[in-house]
Amino acid sequence: MALTALEIKSISCPPDKNQIKKFDGKGLFLLVKNNDSKLWRLRYKYAGKHQEMALGKYPSVPLSEARKLAEEAQILLSQGINPMEGRKERKKASNPQDRAFSVIALKWWEQQKDSWKGDHANRVKRWITQDAKAIGGLAIDQIDAGHITDLMLSIEAAGTPKKAPVVLAIISRIFAYALAHRLTRTNPAQGLSLRDILKPMPKVQHHAAIVKASELAELIKAIDETDSGYYCTVEALKLIPRVFLRPKEIRGLKWDYIDFDAGLIRVPEEDMKRSREHLVPMAKQVASQLQEVQKFTGYSEYVFPNQRDSSKQMSKNVLTNRLRDLGYPADVMSAHGFRSTASTILHEQGWNHEVIEVQLAHLTGTATSRAYNRSIHLAKRKKMMQEWADYLDGLKAKA
Repeated sequence: MALTALEIKSISCPPDKNQIKKFDGKGLFLLVKNNDSKLWRLRYKYAGKHQEMALGKYPSVPLSEARKLAEEAQILLSQGINPMEGRKERKKASNPQDRAFSVIALKWWEQQKDSWKGDHANRVKRWITQDAKAIGGLAIDQIDAGHITDLMLSIEAAGTPKKAPVVLAIISRIFAYALAHRLTRTNPAQGLSLRDILKPMPKVQHHAAIVKASELAELIKAIDETDSGYYCTVEALKLIPRVFLRPKEIRGLKWDYIDFDAGLIRVPEEDMKRSREHLVPMAKQVASQLQEVQKFTGYSEYVFPNQRDSSKQMSKNVLTNRLRDLGYPADVMSAHGFRSTASTILHEQGWNHEVIEVQLAHLTGTATSRAYNRSIHLAKRKKMMQEWADYLDGLKAKA
């Protein structure tokens, strides 16, 4: 049962004991000693071993602050970072000069560069050192949305507005790194809408998609084998080529929709573009991946929760930004383009057109048949989805 502020204030250690533990939940507990000291501790598991981290002394650290510190530690764990290592990194950066945006940004770049191809790594470094130079000398915890807005406007004024979204995405990832190492408490780049800052740019008329097997092989290999970045973004991009769902539907995916026993993802009508319930047969690879993801995000209703607030779904542009980080620009591949990729190749392989269209949740047949037969072609779709997953694995193996 969760602790209360009143309970913590009145609790004491019995005379016949040296100390007692009072648990609040999710690994957080209060260690009460017989000398009346009350210490916050967090018990967690990392790399297969149980560890304990000190979070401060009560009442200097009240219950609300202890819970906040515990939540920050859990976020680090979800990103594969040991919270105690993150604390050490923060202490190293106690010097104000070490907290400059440019210094932290280059540390992030050094950590990530091996996951990119050489040209892309160099581009990212130029975005940091040249395009984001205006905020480079500022302490990262002093930068606010106004600073980043001014930077975006300067990029537009320089005649390169198309560069603004990718620079903003990189800045957001740098702040995520700083948050993970507790160098700042906010990410002012997250949620910043360029639509409300910059002049409208010409709309993209189509979703770019890779349809050549050799190029798709390299893409799937890059997606599946590049693990740097936020855990949920990495796993969501691994999933989307194998389920044919739209990016919005992937971001809104909930654990209630996953039926492991039936091997189906049941997306309700309110979450589908066409306002119809949609069934997605899960290949063995998809079921295995989601079972593993559930170990990390099962605490949330969302399969891929928001990095800052687990009660919300993943942010809108994270999958697109992930593709950009892997070196695939907007005119080569989009998150939505995986649907076109699958449709094109499956048609070339000789699969029935209507089976493919149903799996893409496109309107087929009469209104009456659509209303009463939610499982149309389900047996064929199960076979197709398994063979498609096997096909992608085969491409990756040959890449």
